[in-house]
Amino acid sequence: MMKSACLLTCATVLFSAGTAQAGSLSDPLIETPVTTLAVEDSKPWQGAYVGGALGYHFAGGDRVGIDPVASPSFSAGELDISGLAVSLRAGYRWQFNDFVVGSEIAVEGGQVEDDFTNGGYSGSTKLNHALSVRLKAGVASKFFDSFIYGTVGLSRAEFDYVVSGTGAGGPVSFNDTYSTNGYILGVGFERPLSDRWTLTGEYEYVNFGKDELTDGAGSTTIATPLFHTIKLGVNYNF
Repeated sequence: MMKSACLLTCATVLFSAGTAQAGSLSDPLIETPVTTLAVEDSKPWQGAYVGGALGYHFAGGDRVGIDPVASPSFSAGELDISGLAVSLRAGYRWQFNDFVVGSEIAVEGGQVEDDFTNGGYSGSTKLNHALSVRLKAGVASKFFDSFIYGTVGLSRAEFDYVVSGTGAGGPVSFNDTYSTNGYILGVGFERPLSDRWTLTGEYEYVNFGKDELTDGAGSTTIATPLFHTIKLGVNYNF
């Protein structure tokens, strides 16, 4: 009798353990979380942008040669145009694998000027404003995730130009505000600051060629404004 009771007790324990391990249809299901992998943007440099830059113009040598009507030519002085300027810009880029190309339009103005006093003559010049268009092309580099590019462009600028006095070469009086066209060559880089903002650094050489100016007495001079520029700016990318 006791042996039968013991066997019955052992069978009951084994049956209960098996039921606990097997579970039932009413037990809750535990779902494994699915991890979504972020897809990297294959064209991070493509699209529209707007921005601005602070630049410093320097090394703008313009020798002021005067050619009077009835006397030999002479040099009145030199205008080394330089100074700070602010530019605002907008553009669009296209990216093909690692190659990036885009166009940009910009407007610029500031305190880019110079003056001289020499041998009875004085003169001054000032960049009032400039409107420019640029083509930028380069590569998307793994170095700091940056865009490294070259620049070619055209600029339309307005200058004030004043030279006057009575020295050894005779009296002259130039007082002109004139507009002229020039070309732009440069290099630059751009790197991300955040998802939308980027930092830019650029070097440019701008040359406006030669423009002949004439005073009231018929004397002439050739204005040859040019300068080198270093710029630091930011862009907002849409």
